Amino acid sequence: MSWWPETEPIPEGVWGPVTSTLLWCERKYQWTKYMAEPVNTLTNLLFLSLSAYGMYRVSTERLAPRFYGCALGVGIVGFGSFLFHMTLKFEAQLLDELPMIWASSFMTWSMLDQTLFFGQKVNRFILPTIIVALVTWITVAYVTNGDPVFHQVAYASIMVVSILHAIYIMVHPRAPLNISDSSRRRRAEARYLEKTGTVLFLIGFGIWNLDNIFCGHLRAARDQIGYPLALLLEGHGWWHIFTGCGAYLLLLSCEIIAMTYMEHPDNFVVRYDWIPYVQRVRPYDPAHTLLREYQAQSQKKAH
Repeated sequence: MSWWPETEPIPEGVWGPVTSTLLWCERKYQWTKYMAEPVNTLTNLLFLSLSAYGMYRVSTERLAPRFYGCALGVGIVGFGSFLFHMTLKFEAQLLDELPMIWASSFMTWSMLDQTLFFGQKVNRFILPTIIVALVTWITVAYVTNGDPVFHQVAYASIMVVSILHAIYIMVHPRAPLNISDSSRRRRAEARYLEKTGTVLFLIGFGIWNLDNIFCGHLRAARDQIGYPLALLLEGHGWWHIFTGCGAYLLLLSCEIIAMTYMEHPDNFVVRYDWIPYVQRVRPYDPAHTLLREYQAQSQKKAH
């Protein structure tokens, strides 16, 4: 949401009048025939590309099917944002913002389902029921009140819960990720990915807010520099780039934690190619799992 008040009417394109409830610095000056904001529209292609690559790696490395949904969620967010910045319609705005809530909640469930209470099995319906009820309430409330601040607070709260839980299970001395050298290596990789992804989110958020605070100066600078160099001063597009990369790295962190709990830390490593990914190096063996080792060590200590 922009802190810069619009004082001039925003032109209409082929999509009709602007009906979105969000404002930011770039949007008034970029209108073309088919894209209200070409730069902010096209930067969402990064989300779609990383989503497709993430699903490809879930298939090739034989990860849990739930991570198809996590990677797809990143793509749905990007597609909704693509439509929103192309049209600036409120309906498309909802297709951008609500998938952020549902996708982040699904990723949170994907990790909590395996790691809550250090992997102890509880009723499998309790957690998804709570999450679906909460996200449904957020959806209904936001559609009803239309307050962008409510959406931002709700989304940030889900992300904070997920990140804090991941930190807890990675640093707690009695957590399963601390029982062996290989599990500690996976823990280190997951922590690195989570830290990097979080930092990228914060950098993108900071750029977006600086864009809003100094909107008048940036608009004048873009007019003076001219395009295409002026593209580098469009903060909302940088927000898309940084959050797209950050979301992908957080997905990888979630994958390595959950798959380590579901199988064994010896089965996976992180490959840092041009696009990092979780690579399977050993097949799944139900007799050789992290939680079996953890339970055996716990029983040994108890005696």
